[in-house]
Amino acid sequence: MTPFDPQNPAHRKAAFLAAVIVVFAVGVLATSLLLRPGPGPAEQLSAGQSKAVEALIRDYLRDHPEVVSDALKTMVKQQRDSEAERLKLNIRALAKDLKDDPDSPVANPDGDVTVVEFFDYECPYCKGLAPKLHELIDGDTKVRFVFKDYPVLGPISLFASRAALASRKQDKYIPFHFAMMAVKGQMTEDFVLVAAKDAGLDIERLQQDMAAPEIADILDRNRRLAKGLNIEGTPNFVIGETLIPGAVDISYIKDVIKKERGG
Repeated sequence: MTPFDPQNPAHRKAAFLAAVIVVFAVGVLATSLLLRPGPGPAEQLSAGQSKAVEALIRDYLRDHPEVVSDALKTMVKQQRDSEAERLKLNIRALAKDLKDDPDSPVANPDGDVTVVEFFDYECPYCKGLAPKLHELIDGDTKVRFVFKDYPVLGPISLFASRAALASRKQDKYIPFHFAMMAVKGQMTEDFVLVAAKDAGLDIERLQQDMAAPEIADILDRNRRLAKGLNIEGTPNFVIGETLIPGAVDISYIKDVIKKERGG
């Protein structure tokens, strides 16, 4: 259960609604006890009766704070479950674009479980996880890994992604990808080109291919796809119908893969 966060607007709204529901329910109960049924319409509360109702509500909430707490937990859980179900529906609707976009680079194309990563070459968390992902790809050839370039951290991120996607023309995307992920500190265009050379790329041809309109089209599709899944930062992973936001331990990714395989 996600703990209550007073800074979270959704949690504050849920708390308010829960309190309103409880107060209303107790008020109805108190009113039913204080109003005497008669032959005609129910009488309106007198000033004294109103004070008695207020006191009853106040005393009840003081003596039973768990009522509000339980109502809040229920509402937060319902909201979380609703959001999770909505996310699953979005993933299903976008499954083809996630898994089968012919312009998205893929490692182990014949794998039985697909892992999709949205990443940025300037993202330190992406870089920190990259060596473990590389080991996973090399060590488990049944993991089909889809790379979604998602440059959100500035112009150099965009330059790096354009270079990476252009490297597909020379069949060097994966070695170039991990070469750039290994660059320490903030990248520059020169660092990107050095990494490209180290990966065996023809730099002149790479720079020409980077200007191809299809590169911008791929990045636009990735952005729309990320927006459809409410992905704003990096890294983010999609495995089956599970979205894993943010950097996680590689063991967690392996556990989700195992579950997808029915293990």
